[in-house]
Amino acid sequence: MAGKHFGFGKLANIKPDAGTGPASSYGKIDAIGARPGFIACELVQRLIRRRPAEPSANLNIRSSITTFTRFLQPCERNRMPYSQRVKELAEGGGGD
Repeated sequence: MAGKHFGFGKLANIKPDAGTGPASSYGKIDAIGARPGFIACELVQRLIRRRPAEPSANLNIRSSITTFTRFLQPCERNRMPYSQRVKELAEGGGGD
């Protein structure tokens, strides 16, 4: 590829205008955009408060449909995540 320039050699001669660049403030930009009706589109950050939790592991099982249905029924009835139901069963509080 040596020797081929593809016409990009003139790009080195382009210089930015004086006074422009990263020094311009976002407030100034928003004011200019507000005149024709544009609104600022900076995203509002959502703060999420996470409860401390212990590390988790995956549990994959094969079960008969009737046994699995018996496991799911209390979950559905009480809007309980599967992990909480497994915890109840492991602690001996099988519930219904």
